[in-house]
Amino acid sequence: MSIESVKEEILKLKTRIVEAEKANTKLSETDTRQGLINPLFSALGWDFSDFNAVKSELRHKSYNEPVDYAFFSGKDNKQPILLMEAKALGVDLNNAKIVKQICTYLGEMGTQWGVLSDGNKYIMYNSRGGDSFQDQRFLTLQIKDVDTEDGLSADELAEKLVALLSKDRLENDEIQKTYEEHMINGQIKDALYSLLSGPFDTLVNAIRKEFKEERVKANSSLRITTKRIIQFLEEVSDEEGKLPVDFESGEASSDDDVMATVAKIETGVDTKLSEIVTKVRKTKRITIADLLEDNLVHEGDNWKIDYKGEVSWGRITGNGDLEVNGAIYPNPSKAGTAVSGKPCAGWGAWKFKDTEGAWHRIESLRGQYRDLHGLDKVRKIRNKIAS
Repeated sequence: MSIESVKEEILKLKTRIVEAEKANTKLSETDTRQGLINPLFSALGWDFSDFNAVKSELRHKSYNEPVDYAFFSGKDNKQPILLMEAKALGVDLNNAKIVKQICTYLGEMGTQWGVLSDGNKYIMYNSRGGDSFQDQRFLTLQIKDVDTEDGLSADELAEKLVALLSKDRLENDEIQKTYEEHMINGQIKDALYSLLSGPFDTLVNAIRKEFKEERVKANSSLRITTKRIIQFLEEVSDEEGKLPVDFESGEASSDDDVMATVAKIETGVDTKLSEIVTKVRKTKRITIADLLEDNLVHEGDNWKIDYKGEVSWGRITGNGDLEVNGAIYPNPSKAGTAVSGKPCAGWGAWKFKDTEGAWHRIESLRGQYRDLHGLDKVRKIRNKIAS
């Protein structure tokens, strides 16, 4: 087994899935297992002819429902190291009954790792990840979107599948390292979002420390109080009280004019706080309603957002709001936050379809609006703060 061989299998399976969907072919669960799931797991090092390694329709007790697949270590074949519940291609894996199935199996058999799959999506569960089913779910990988704007590259997906589902990694419990890295990165990102959200108390202390330690050169003739720092942060935050930096892309979000201001400070331009605040106040925030007015979008247009491999849809209303699952949100960030359950820089997360059927981030619509009205684009921040 190698990452390259897994990559080759992924590309074959993507073609098979796309062709089945185009032909509107309805695969049964058995077809999905044999045509999509088994080939991938074979590439990941699992031998389906070895009944000590892979068992189908395994029951914990005679009265329990059987799990579709149980994978065992060659070192100890008494306890499954991975359970998988398989469904037919296209089945909704978020169905509460299906989620309960895999989590119940994990609990009954005392197995830590589980996966739900329809041959395209692979949703990973860690039974020790929390008390709720949602807490136990930690990652979704999808084959169909590989090498597209919405998905991972074939190399990246192959690496993740090997790290999480290969026989070698599971037998040596290296999946735990991959899980911890994934979760820690996510929690650090959540903490950064929290840090950049009101009431800004922790961020204020960090800013003051930068001045105190002289990592940022301050003008000794100016008295920068905590109150003034908070005032500045509140002025440049968005309508939700957040400084929307897009950690997904590693770039500053153009959602906020604070980015242009910071860029100016970084280059060493002497700018007083009052001048910065005044400039931000005067800068226009572009809304969905603005895009509607210029016919850049239209009532009824559908936008999509991908979170943990799951796509959610939003519909533009005539008032310039975004309707998601029957709820109305005044801007993309609030709608994205509702979908993900955490702070979301919506203009960088939602996507729209152009006239040729290609999907793009909705931020490009604001770029078109700025071009039409001669507005300055917000500079992206890549450099470290000048000392």
